[in-house]
Amino acid sequence: MKSKSDDYPGLHRNLLSYIGASIAGVSFLTIVFFVLFELLSGQAKPYFGIFTFIIFPAGMILGLLIIPVGMLLERRRRRTRKPGEILPFPRLDLNLPRHRRLLAVTMAGGFFFVLLSSFGSYKAYEYTDSTAFCGQLCHSVMNPEYTAFTHSPHSRLGCVDCHVGPGATW
Repeated sequence: MKSKSDDYPGLHRNLLSYIGASIAGVSFLTIVFFVLFELLSGQAKPYFGIFTFIIFPAGMILGLLIIPVGMLLERRRRRTRKPGEILPFPRLDLNLPRHRRLLAVTMAGGFFFVLLSSFGSYKAYEYTDSTAFCGQLCHSVMNPEYTAFTHSPHSRLGCVDCHVGPGATW
């Protein structure tokens, strides 16, 4: 049985939500590409870590936040219609297979996103403790010292082992 709400497009069908989805999608694909590139290259690239674990995830989160903003603005735009044309808020009826599937996909996607965000946050934190971050990105004025460090017997140690201390407590 077709309900009245099936006649109208969803609130997510607006330009702003599409832009948010595009930003999130491109950011996600770029993160995947950079992670694969880093795994296959085998050498540390300081700028890749910054983009892979900090900048592009922030862009993905921004894109995901733009989607509900677009939906809210679309809802406000539709409220300017005649009272009979205004749709009620969407209902979730778990007796319908389509709604159960949508809920399952949304929950699985949310879990996957939280899992990837946790992994990315840990990698970003771990990256800021790396020698490549200290010597090539953060302290670019230390380039001569970093070059000498890489050829010294101390090159097996990280900068944070002696200068700052490892971990968040330092």
